[in-house]
Amino acid sequence: MNRTEILRNSSDSKWTIRYADEDKINELTNVLKIPKILAKLLVLRNIIDTKEAKNFLNTTMEDMHDPFLMKGMEKAVKHIVGNILDKKPIGIYGDFDVDGIASTTLLFSFFTSLGVESHYYIPSRFEEGYGLFMKGIKELSSKQCSTIITVDCGISAHEVAEEAGKIGVNLIITDHHRPSAKLPNCYSVISPAQKECPYPFKGLSGVGIAFKLAVAIRRRLYEFASLKNLPNLKNFLDLVALGTVADLVPLVDENRFFVKTGLELLSCEDSHKSNSLKDPRRIGIKALQAAANLKSSVISPRDISFSMAPRINSTGRVGNAKAAVELLVCDDQSKARSQAEKIEEWNRQRREHQDRAIEDAFSQVECSDPTSVEYGIVLSSEKWHPGVIGIVASNIVERYEKPTAIIHIEDLKGKGSVRSIEGIDVYNILEQCSSSLIQFGGHKGAAGLTIKSEKIDLFRSLFNNALKNLRLSESEESIFWVDEKVDLTEINDFFVEEIERLSPYGTENEKPIFVSGPLSIIGSPILVGSKKEHLKLDFQVGDERINSIGFGLGFLSQEFDMEKEKIEIAFSVGFNKWRGRKKIQLDLLAIRPFRSFSS
Repeated sequence: MNRTEILRNSSDSKWTIRYADEDKINELTNVLKIPKILAKLLVLRNIIDTKEAKNFLNTTMEDMHDPFLMKGMEKAVKHIVGNILDKKPIGIYGDFDVDGIASTTLLFSFFTSLGVESHYYIPSRFEEGYGLFMKGIKELSSKQCSTIITVDCGISAHEVAEEAGKIGVNLIITDHHRPSAKLPNCYSVISPAQKECPYPFKGLSGVGIAFKLAVAIRRRLYEFASLKNLPNLKNFLDLVALGTVADLVPLVDENRFFVKTGLELLSCEDSHKSNSLKDPRRIGIKALQAAANLKSSVISPRDISFSMAPRINSTGRVGNAKAAVELLVCDDQSKARSQAEKIEEWNRQRREHQDRAIEDAFSQVECSDPTSVEYGIVLSSEKWHPGVIGIVASNIVERYEKPTAIIHIEDLKGKGSVRSIEGIDVYNILEQCSSSLIQFGGHKGAAGLTIKSEKIDLFRSLFNNALKNLRLSESEESIFWVDEKVDLTEINDFFVEEIERLSPYGTENEKPIFVSGPLSIIGSPILVGSKKEHLKLDFQVGDERINSIGFGLGFLSQEFDMEKEKIEIAFSVGFNKWRGRKKIQLDLLAIRPFRSFSS
């Protein structure tokens, strides 16, 4: 049973409060002097050591791991610093998704700020595909780049690495995707995922690794070359936030700090204007947000995921990914506006391709033999635009909550995007299906594959068989887990501020879910959205009125009479910030007639 079905059929689901060790909760409460609810939420995240909890709540740049713990870093940095001091051009080879574009922009901007000539190359999704290719290596080499750094790609490019070495290129691979048993033969490989790498955090995105490389280079330039006036790397964390959120890596450890600080740089609260402070946003970022009609003064991970990232991704899906880098490094307002408008048009085209493909994919699922989509979903077509198959896969996962592979077929060969669900490592699943694939790569949440079209039926069978062994029991699937029951009278500014100390939220650090009831609403339910798909409810709490909105829950207004029945709600909580003012708002996740639930 998927989550939508659980919410629609609430009589068949159990709303169950998660258990957390009371002694550990009390220890964190007493030692850190924090509210008990915050302590419980930390314990539920398996943060039980008081020092670890303190760092989680108050992470600073000084708490970041030493980049030189990363295997391959010392050798790479020594070589790159030599290039910088000798004023030799440096090449950057990136991927065409947000993570790769942000990584490319970061290193290009960093080297430029050091006065180093640098050039970048991003392959065409359509002409070359994902990964490292000699076309880009040769182009960068022709610009006198004898040192080329890959970002967010290259970990499986054994043949290209060999060829690059033969033409005199010192290739440094930085990549966060899972490596094979054998690494490419190149100058250096920097990846926390490689064997025997002592770096303590394995969840960095591609741009996270690029940032750590920049940190290490800057340190060596300061320590050994005695260079002054080096760039403040904190100013690059907006790019790290973009790539980290978009690539769905775990939002814990260093990633939390990167995203939290980066969101501040991406935001523009009214205080910047009122205090005559400089707007911290890049000119290109401002143009992108304006073209997207993103008016919120405080940017959230959701804004990145649903507004900014799709537009940046559209450049690689239907346009030219190089245009996104050009926008992000642009320092001219007029050029930035023009570039952002071009990207907005590509995004419109992307939505058209995407909507047609999603509708066709849904139809395929509904017409499939139920046994062929019981555990996982594998769909293929020659009609789908190759640039949107990842989005289609995500939409299938969202509706059916099953790992999904979407494959575009051309010339008897298929290229696919795979997306997973919480708790299932899709890379491991693909390893079990490798006999049917030409190649594959990625990480536990998302991956890509290449396959002969004649092998797709075999792959579908292997994919489902591998997932069958991991299937959760029906009783487990029908449980809707919540973190705690609270009375709405407990929810005030202090409560929300304490809960938001856990933010920013994302993969492996989800928003806390609370339940409350029995409740009566004020007035009538209000349906909003172009299709009236969202639901707004107001609740009276003492002398205050609390607003709430349930995205996608408009259908519940037809399920029961909320004006007459007492209800209970599952929700997350935060501030709705606008023009320097903030107001508490509940984000409704589920609503049903009041009843007792398991605890």
